Amino acid sequence: MTNSFLIALRGYDIGQVDDALAMADQALASGSESARAEAGRTLRSLSFRTRLRGYARHQVDRAVRDRLAALDRG
Repeated sequence: MTNSFLIALRGYDIGQVDDALAMADQALASGSESARAEAGRTLRSLSFRTRLRGYARHQVDRAVRDRLAALDRG
């Protein structure tokens, strides 16, 4: 999935966000309950680094909440 977040002056690290959301998307596509559970634990434990010219934090936070809800639903 391509992330189309706005770029903010002080936003979340782009590579870190892309990697985390890709991991969640792979777990969702796998159909594996254990992969979804592990991805959910990992996503919940992450703390994104803030960088100059990173992804807009409010948009990433919303995307993470959406992925977590999908991972929990299965």
